[in-house]
Amino acid sequence: MPRTKGTVSIRDVAAAAGVSVATVSRVLSAASADVPVRKETRDKVERAIEELGYRPNDLARALLQHRTAAIGLVVPDISNPYYPPLVRGVEDAASSRGYRIVLCNTDRDPAKISGYLDTLIKTRVDGIVVAGGGWADVPDRTAVLGNYRTGLVAVGRHVTAHPSVRIDNVAASREAAGHLIGLGHRRIAFLGGPASSTTVQDRAQGYRDALKVAGLAESGAVVRYGDFTEESGYAATREILDVSPPPTALLCANDRIALGAYAAAADAGRRVPVDVSIVGFDDTPIARYVRPTLTTVSIPTYEMGGAAVRMLLAQLGGNTASEIETMPTRLVVRDSAAPPA
Repeated sequence: MPRTKGTVSIRDVAAAAGVSVATVSRVLSAASADVPVRKETRDKVERAIEELGYRPNDLARALLQHRTAAIGLVVPDISNPYYPPLVRGVEDAASSRGYRIVLCNTDRDPAKISGYLDTLIKTRVDGIVVAGGGWADVPDRTAVLGNYRTGLVAVGRHVTAHPSVRIDNVAASREAAGHLIGLGHRRIAFLGGPASSTTVQDRAQGYRDALKVAGLAESGAVVRYGDFTEESGYAATREILDVSPPPTALLCANDRIALGAYAAAADAGRRVPVDVSIVGFDDTPIARYVRPTLTTVSIPTYEMGGAAVRMLLAQLGGNTASEIETMPTRLVVRDSAAPPA
């Protein structure tokens, strides 16, 4: 019975080509550069490989070479439009250097985070990029990497000693809130994601700092936590708009929350920005196409992905990598924020 493609071995290739296993190995590896293989012999081996459908055992080769040319990428929620540019940045930077990406989606579940990290380590990826910000109330789940040769770089502020690429969320949020204050708003609400998220904590801190500088810390602070979805933004906005007097502006921890706030304002009979101004975070594509267009904080997610890979490969190469690389943000002023009526 003929072998299936999945069971073809290097010995089968050698037998079909009428050469030794060592010769096949030289054809398949860089070793042939040091011990040349005659063109006639190489052609016979390559024909046998094609006819038999032979595929080298990458895992076995990786164990011998101590290298898999694979990088694990762990993200919280690939359905969030913030992450595709970051993933593409990681993939482009990795691919240009001969690495493949193994993508893991955790749904912000600590058990899934631990499980994926364990799986990536066991499959011997060369390094791991963990994206999405950390959790202040969860122990450092990347500490286990210290027992392995696997390198790690975080994207965002994580509770970890590993190097990271991040933005200054406190300063970015302070600028966004300051923009609303500069327009004349005195009752500004902050709509966040999970309270334990380091990203949300930093953006809430920047919001509070801006209020404090303007002398509004006690009278103007309204904070609601939820998650990073449109549903969360909708629910929080409907609740806040029923407060008397209601806030005249909303600073949202991401654009998805802001989109939910748009819908809630419309359902409550409020016009954006005439009755309520809204500012988001991330500058995802929806910000340019919703009406009115959304004022938001632009984050260089693609560039952050590429920087994380460069930092990781420097780490794997034994070079000194920056412990923290902070990338710039930019407030993009559009039509969703205006002076209060």
